[in-house]
Amino acid sequence: MTIYQLECFIAVAEELNFSAAADRLFTTQPSISYQISALEKETGLKLFERTTRRTRLTAAGQAFYLDMVQMLSFHRQSVKKAQDIQAADRSHLVVGLRQLFDYTTFAGIVAEFQHQYPNAYVDVIPQDNRRPLEQLRSGQLDIGFFYASEHTKDPDISFSPLFSLGYHVLMNPNCPLAERKALHLKDLKGQCVVNSGSVDSFLSACQGPSLQELADVGVDLSKVSPSFEGALIMIQLGTAVSIVPCLAGAVIPGMVKVPLLDYPPVRVEIAAMRHAPRLEVQSFIEIAKKKYARYCQNQPLSETIL
Repeated sequence: MTIYQLECFIAVAEELNFSAAADRLFTTQPSISYQISALEKETGLKLFERTTRRTRLTAAGQAFYLDMVQMLSFHRQSVKKAQDIQAADRSHLVVGLRQLFDYTTFAGIVAEFQHQYPNAYVDVIPQDNRRPLEQLRSGQLDIGFFYASEHTKDPDISFSPLFSLGYHVLMNPNCPLAERKALHLKDLKGQCVVNSGSVDSFLSACQGPSLQELADVGVDLSKVSPSFEGALIMIQLGTAVSIVPCLAGAVIPGMVKVPLLDYPPVRVEIAAMRHAPRLEVQSFIEIAKKKYARYCQNQPLSETIL
């Protein structure tokens, strides 16, 4: 019993006319008749009753038709699934990553994805903090990470919540505030907060403290770094501090981070374009959701509000 025989049988069962079934399959009536005869011989079933006036299914043919429609549909789905997996395993996936992200968990996500698709190539590139959605829309990214406060509902982009980031003050271990368990914005009076991507991009995106709020409490904003990396160097040298949203459990080498209590956590979401989603994109997102679901189950409730 071949797939083509089943296609011929289903066409005749639905058209109840051998000529119409032949037209539907772009073949000839004798060819259709031959395939049906071969199918009946192999199965030992009489599938049709034919007269000069009409063709109709027998009771056995009707039962066979219902099952074969499902079987053929399952066959097509199986082939499509296998084709998608093969295409995904040979694909190139571009994933954007935000500054001060949870690199350890992210590495685990990539590792699990590569285990599923060993021949796929994952390219990780920095996300633009100023215009992150544009990278997704333009096709520069297949997947990106976003703060819930960066966007409104968008019919073209699918956002899935992952976890929440609390605000922390990054500083050199020798800073006088490094021993504090937590800080309020007013505690930063007199401190130099470096003005870089960590302030004007991160905080505006996350609805954290604005530059004006920092100035109002007496924060020194005179130091400016053209890059986030430059700001990190200043922090490591002890010449400035910074305010960033990050996971409570994140470890940043050479620095201390103290929670800032004045602002609620910001939700982090993973996103991709809605139209024609590729299997590998869906798989990566599902892996990320499962990884962070397990992570959040092991964290105090105050750190994981989504």
